[in-house]
Amino acid sequence: MTMKKILVPVIILLLVLGWGNIIGGNASKRKNYNDYMVKAKALDEKEIYIDALDQYKNALEYTDDKLPVEEAILDDYLNLKKYKDFEKQGSMILESYNYPRDITKKVVDYYMDRKQSANALKVVNAYLERQPKDDDFLELQGKLRGIYTEVYFAGASIDEYYNGFYVFTDDEKKGLMKSDGSEKIKATYDEISPYGKEPNYAAVCGDGAWYYVDKNGYKKLVPDFKVDSLGVFGNKLAPYKTAEKYSYIDEYANKATELTYDFAGGFANKRAAVKKDGKWAVIKNDFSQVTDFIYDDVLVDDFGFATSQNVYIAKLDGKYHIFDLDGNMIGSEGFDEAKAFMSDDATAVKVDDKWGFANKNGEIELMTEYKDAKPFANGFAAVYDGKNWGYINKNATVVIDFEFNEAGCFNSSGVASVRKGAWKFIKLVE
Repeated sequence: MTMKKILVPVIILLLVLGWGNIIGGNASKRKNYNDYMVKAKALDEKEIYIDALDQYKNALEYTDDKLPVEEAILDDYLNLKKYKDFEKQGSMILESYNYPRDITKKVVDYYMDRKQSANALKVVNAYLERQPKDDDFLELQGKLRGIYTEVYFAGASIDEYYNGFYVFTDDEKKGLMKSDGSEKIKATYDEISPYGKEPNYAAVCGDGAWYYVDKNGYKKLVPDFKVDSLGVFGNKLAPYKTAEKYSYIDEYANKATELTYDFAGGFANKRAAVKKDGKWAVIKNDFSQVTDFIYDDVLVDDFGFATSQNVYIAKLDGKYHIFDLDGNMIGSEGFDEAKAFMSDDATAVKVDDKWGFANKNGEIELMTEYKDAKPFANGFAAVYDGKNWGYINKNATVVIDFEFNEAGCFNSSGVASVRKGAWKFIKLVE
């Protein structure tokens, strides 16, 4: 017999023996896995969770499909109220297995049950980065973002914010505060406006005299002529009023122009809205006109700005329209009523007695049945149901119930001023 004829049967025999060992090894491995899992589940049924954990951990060594076992371990940590271990195990599973849906929901529910909304939101956000079209989690994200904490406020009222500051009233005097409720300028003035931009001064009125103060509250600018009111600085110009006419001063409190108007708004993006003889126009900061006096109205915010968001809304031929900074109409939609944009989000508009929301392209994104609405800001909009104010998200889901007598827009830090009997701030979870 030749060597070749001898080797072939030997090789075949070795292969058969090798495969037999592998198959036998796999069978033994499966048996050990099944034995540990059966013991673990039996212990779980008896609520002997601490011993079940050991069986599950043993089972992990005998399977490549580890996720079901890791989830069982996660459940038993919760059953044992070993919360730190649950959180550590949950984080490991989510990161190692790319946020499986059911386990993600389980971890979110855990944080929500423990009133840890911020942690729940972080998990939801991480899941949506991977599965951005999951409607259930998108709805959950909206609700979680609507959870808020209250910030104490002891004054009588809070006005809308500008440039990071709110005007507040206390004992019939006014001051400035930050959105965390801390005072910047005490309520000692008859009138006050937020700090402007270029320069950062705030207009105040005390004992009938108007002037500007700096960030430390020190008197900084005083006009050399009598004024009845001073506005907020923008683009190194501020409106003032005297003898029922408006005009502008420069950053040194000198008269910037001899032009006068029936109303003059603040400059933002080198544009401002002005009114004369019953009609409105938009001007540049060199006082040349962007438009003629053609509008029946130009919307301004609480502090006189029309163009802070790089567009403005004006009434022309009986309808409100959106315009760019050069006076070009954006889109073809016309609105019966509208409110000035507060951010890049959609603003509130009224069409056929219904309030909805239009974006900066002039497109209506959402219509509602609410009696009133305010612009979207930070993803939420305040809406009025006829009795109280609440907040919705961009899917029209109510994320904060109708519980407020008045409700302001959220700022970029997730803070809004609201009144529920008394005024206070609410802050969204992060």
